[in-house]
Amino acid sequence: MNDNWKEKLSERIDQDVTFRTLGKIILFLVIVWLLLSTDVVWKGFFSTFWDIFEPFILGFIIAFVFRPLIRWLESKKIKRKLIVPVLYIVILVLFFWLMYTLVPLFFSRFGSFVNSVVSGIQWLHDAYAKSSVNGTPNWLQQLFSAAVSSLNDLKNNIAPVLSTNITHALNQTLSIVTKALFTLIVSIYICTEWEKLTEEIVALASHFNSEASRYLHAIGDSVGTYVRSILILMVIKFAEYCLLYFLVGHEDWLILGMLTALGLIVPYIGPMIANVIGLITALAILPMNRFLILLVMIVILSNVDAYLIEPMVHSHNVKISPLWALFSIYAGGILAGAWGIMLGIPVYLSVRTVLRLRRESRQESSSAVV
Repeated sequence: MNDNWKEKLSERIDQDVTFRTLGKIILFLVIVWLLLSTDVVWKGFFSTFWDIFEPFILGFIIAFVFRPLIRWLESKKIKRKLIVPVLYIVILVLFFWLMYTLVPLFFSRFGSFVNSVVSGIQWLHDAYAKSSVNGTPNWLQQLFSAAVSSLNDLKNNIAPVLSTNITHALNQTLSIVTKALFTLIVSIYICTEWEKLTEEIVALASHFNSEASRYLHAIGDSVGTYVRSILILMVIKFAEYCLLYFLVGHEDWLILGMLTALGLIVPYIGPMIANVIGLITALAILPMNRFLILLVMIVILSNVDAYLIEPMVHSHNVKISPLWALFSIYAGGILAGAWGIMLGIPVYLSVRTVLRLRRESRQESSSAVV
């Protein structure tokens, strides 16, 4: 029994961590280092490129996410000219309803939520100080003071910053709204003319590579499956954790449910941070017996999600080892900030799909020769 356990562990490590995998990561890190060393040359060009094409890229992403739903409705004999406007009207109504109901609730609970985090950190600090024979180390005391100070500044400075920079805030809001409306118009057009636009993209790419059509369709299937899986898991996580925090009596159950669901944008790291925040705030506002129930339930839910729900939702084609997922997020964050963190895994899936197809092509060519 003991030998079987060791063999399974060794096999698991061999699957996820190999010298070839580590070699690829090191090579990619060297490329990232070279890019960072020469960012003065390419960063300005990339920034200008993004400013020009941002609405078109985001519009394409929105249309890409809505594409499966539009195809399903078309299979029910509903015309696309009716589907697209109704879909966007429903989405906009839902968005403004959420903004009208949830945003005021969020801001009304924000101060108490930060206080709960501060109180939870204070509880952990006091518990460690009481259990430690030599008292609290200087570095831990400084870390605690810095965390509390940052959280208090965050809570206290939001209103003054908004009031003193109201003109700048209004200008920024106007710019964001204008860009959002333009992005929405672009996405509506792309949804309506999807086949025509994708055919033009494939035809253009085919001038550079004869197998571009095969690559692009495979990338679309892989990334599309991943995006749909993440959206489904977000809904499931939101329902699970809202219900959990509500049942244990946590006052900020809605905020924590939203944080846990949105954390899936950054796999592994995001949900873990959301769970830590939930436990820290629970220390300050829940009795110890309810806190322990919450802790046990979070552990159970995390394992149920990881070993039962996620494998059922994710297809075989979008399974990613934790090492590659974390690396994609880290490299994407270094190269492109927040957008890089969100798009790191889709880019990795695209690259992996192209490499897999190229390998299959070489194998087919070798078999044909033999």
